[in-house]
Amino acid sequence: MVYITLIALLLTVTNFVPLSAIGFLPILLYGWRFFGRSYPSFVTPLVAFAAFATISTIFYDPASLVDFEFYRRDGNFYISYAPILAGFLYTHDLDLNKLLRRFYIFAVCVNAPLYAYYLAHAGLLSILKHPSDSYGSLFIARNAAGGFLAMLLCLGIANYMHKPSKPMLALMGANFLMLWSTYSRGSLLGIVMIVPYIVLGRKRWVLATMIAGMILASLAVAQWHTLPHINYMGYTFAISDPDEKVANLNIRYEWLWPRALAYFEQSPIVGMGFGSFDDRIASYINYFHLFAQPLRITTHHSDSHAHNSYLNFLAELGIVGLVLMLSFYWRLTGWCQRKAQESLLLRGSRDFVALRFVELSSVCLMVMAATEHRLTSPSNVLPLALVLSLVVSSRGLSMRFLRSRTARAPVRSALAVRPEPQ
Repeated sequence: MVYITLIALLLTVTNFVPLSAIGFLPILLYGWRFFGRSYPSFVTPLVAFAAFATISTIFYDPASLVDFEFYRRDGNFYISYAPILAGFLYTHDLDLNKLLRRFYIFAVCVNAPLYAYYLAHAGLLSILKHPSDSYGSLFIARNAAGGFLAMLLCLGIANYMHKPSKPMLALMGANFLMLWSTYSRGSLLGIVMIVPYIVLGRKRWVLATMIAGMILASLAVAQWHTLPHINYMGYTFAISDPDEKVANLNIRYEWLWPRALAYFEQSPIVGMGFGSFDDRIASYINYFHLFAQPLRITTHHSDSHAHNSYLNFLAELGIVGLVLMLSFYWRLTGWCQRKAQESLLLRGSRDFVALRFVELSSVCLMVMAATEHRLTSPSNVLPLALVLSLVVSSRGLSMRFLRSRTARAPVRSALAVRPEPQ
């Protein structure tokens, strides 16, 4: 089963999601193994979020659950996060430090000829004058390419923190230039915000401050651009700015974010329904300004979203959905910090790089989430999910999750001192 995860990880360098998403297959083959085990604390909010999103879909549009397009677009959360749970169904004894170092070298080297060709035809600074002339790597969407390269750079940082070297520094420099050339500003912001997080000692209050600031800023911008005479539930926003990047900002600030806020205000507790943001809702029944029941729905499974994960979750799943997702990442980063320290002290640091990568990439992802719907995007989440799958299935960690169904006799400590005979 570990080879399925490794193949999926290698294929995250492409835009071909059907193959890079195969990390969930162990669930179909060995799902019965979920029973009789214990799990780290971050699994609880993840499973709760999945259950809540599924229940929300059943009430909102149950037909979506048997529609492939739903899982590709509105419901890509399932594709992105299923590999994490799959990691609890198998074990391996791989040295993740060596494996992820080699994967990082592979991923950068795969992009090297493509990037060299791009530089030869466009140049390093052409994006400042012509934003459309950006580097796309092996992805179609530039934000997908930028998000993946940002996550990849987090892996480079984790490798460098474990074993500093000039070749690794050179690879990281090339990685950053590729990220720069995508002109994905949200991805660049994610990497920039990693720096103070590391410099300040990866403190929990730093992470809490960053994420709270992102959410409050998103809500403030959405409120500032909300106009009282516009019905954001049905209004179609048209843009005419010739500058592609300016147009992208305008459509977010002037329509998408206010629309998400309008959804949230109508149903703040549980949202309007999972996958509802890009649909046409003709009318709705509001109950005490706490819950809303959409009526006469025209469903569209598209890539249209709020371009902000926090606002998108508030719109579709309300406060409950957002709290569950933030709880997952909060517990995950704390767990990775503790296990990385244990890895250095107790397990010969064989999985240190993986644990540090999951921590740093989680922080980067949560920062990028304020500019795009990054928290469910497979191009952004799958590298983290697949590496986390390898972490929890690593024999040094996974054996701790096993829980025997039969009582065991107490075992003496190997360090116990036996009393000498009298």
